[in-house]
Amino acid sequence: MAQLNLDYQRGARLLSWEGALLLAVAVTALAATGVYFRNLSDQAALWESRAEHIERAGRQRSPAGLEGERMASDLALEVKRANQVLRQLSVPWNGLFQTVEDNSSKDVTLLGLEPDTEKGLVKISGEAKNIAAMLEYIKQLENRDVFGTVYLQSHHIQLQDPEKPVRFVLLAIWRDPS
Repeated sequence: MAQLNLDYQRGARLLSWEGALLLAVAVTALAATGVYFRNLSDQAALWESRAEHIERAGRQRSPAGLEGERMASDLALEVKRANQVLRQLSVPWNGLFQTVEDNSSKDVTLLGLEPDTEKGLVKISGEAKNIAAMLEYIKQLENRDVFGTVYLQSHHIQLQDPEKPVRFVLLAIWRDPS
């Protein structure tokens, strides 16, 4: 067998040109990574300081400012609703219903009653035996103290019915609905 002669020190150079090139590339990559990390770190610090500033401003403004405004608007809305309920409860409903019912006759049938307290109007739907009965009903309502002027909003003769009744909608001005 041939003898193997290993000499690790002969002609050993400290640094070859390939090694120097690889070292230069590694140092450049390390420097670029450092610069990139520094930029990201600065941006993160900037965004964190902005977030803290916004959070501080929100905490200072929130208890007295935004929440107070929200609570005030909620309270105002609640008061408005309560006033509407009180207005509805204080309306003389019995007088309205009694007047409408007292004026109905065998020739007029009431189909609907829609009071609007805010506008002071009452929408009355009904069916009369004929046009004369409908007009008489309008006159009776106008002569009552509860209503001012009573307007015929629409009417329609039911031609498919053999008796040909008249469907109508009246709009009456409601005096002092509150």
